[in-house]
Amino acid sequence: MAQGSGFMFVPTGTSAAGVAVGGLSGRARLSSCQTALGGGVGLARLPRVAGSEARGSTTRRQRRADVSMIGGIKLPFFGGGDQAAKAPLKLNAGFSFLAHPEKQTGEDAFFIEGSTVGVFDGVGGAAVNGVDPRLYSQNLALLTMRNVQEYGPNAAVKSLIDAASANTMVGASTACVLGVDPSGRMNGINLGDSGVRIVRNGKLQWRTKEQQHFFNCPYQLGSDSTDSVQMGQNVNQRVRIGDWIIMATDGLFDNVFDRDIVALVTSMDDADPTAVAEALGELAVEHARDPAYTSPFAEMAAKAGESHTGGKLDDVTVIAIKVVDDENTEELSLISVLEEVEAALENEGSVA
Repeated sequence: MAQGSGFMFVPTGTSAAGVAVGGLSGRARLSSCQTALGGGVGLARLPRVAGSEARGSTTRRQRRADVSMIGGIKLPFFGGGDQAAKAPLKLNAGFSFLAHPEKQTGEDAFFIEGSTVGVFDGVGGAAVNGVDPRLYSQNLALLTMRNVQEYGPNAAVKSLIDAASANTMVGASTACVLGVDPSGRMNGINLGDSGVRIVRNGKLQWRTKEQQHFFNCPYQLGSDSTDSVQMGQNVNQRVRIGDWIIMATDGLFDNVFDRDIVALVTSMDDADPTAVAEALGELAVEHARDPAYTSPFAEMAAKAGESHTGGKLDDVTVIAIKVVDDENTEELSLISVLEEVEAALENEGSVA
């Protein structure tokens, strides 16, 4: 377990003070991570799993000399040749977490479990009633990741549905989860105002849409909410080698326009995903602190008849993913857990 500044990453296969996260067979433990609340969160990569299957070369069959007749013209028919099997796609992921400057620890949560990822934004309004808004989102992330480990990457939505049903904490959270299979099929769901962007060849290929009951009141799962996972927007896309998948909480999307996300990601196409995630997070914070910046949040406020200038200070969680077919890519297995939240969850016995 690596920790720092009150923020921990519990690697798969370990438990922290009784909070069992579970594990997958053959998954190596997280060796190290660098954290800095109020700053970027560094990328921690797992060592390559030992004993992985080696790729062998295929023998080319001799080309057949069959002849086909088309319109009375003899044409050679080339058949029987083996096509090289496509390498399975993998997710090369990096992440950044920047806490609201006035909240220090933040209310967001996220996990990365191989080819499945999720972000959760605790609803701050719960604090008005004396409830720690971090508890619900953190526990929802823990339960969802544990379900992913049991159900597999193709069951991201079911993992969230079951986690929401099992979450006994008081509070509320938005939720966005997705999984990508080796062929590039991406499935998941987004409930609320977090979201996903797919950037391909310098253009915005696809994006989720914000879901709000009214301005600044997103759809949310919670102890007093009537919203459900099934009300979310389904994610059913196919990604390709070289695509960027940007998953983030509204701290990014309220402060950075899609066109600027695309421009930044495209300009850093060859960069490590951690650097991309950190750059996006830093840009969001820069805009959030600028009272003269016309932000996406300010534009949405104007459309709703509300008055707001500048950006919007908030937690900013960004997961930047490059879709690759490199068999040496080491996929991550980690979850964000705050020490004090983890202790509270243990006392509640919510994830025991």
